[in-house]
Amino acid sequence: MAEGAILETNEGGELQIPAGILGAGPHARFRLEHEGQALRLIPEASDRAWETTQPGDRVRVFHEWVTRLPKRGGPPLPAEELRRENFYD
Repeated sequence: MAEGAILETNEGGELQIPAGILGAGPHARFRLEHEGQALRLIPEASDRAWETTQPGDRVRVFHEWVTRLPKRGGPPLPAEELRRENFYD
């Protein structure tokens, strides 16, 4: 978020942060920390979040992770090496 956003609490005193500002998908978990007058939201990794994520979102996250993996420059395996009976030689 380049510019600051003004957020307002609702009638119950709750603060809702729009997803576009927060930059998190569904079921994201955050730890709230007080720093003087400021509040900080710290993303928290959680296995539970992965369990409750929709399958389509899991696929998207997995594909994004794969694209960030380092690229290997070695030669590809020949198709013969991928045959089951050759795994145990």
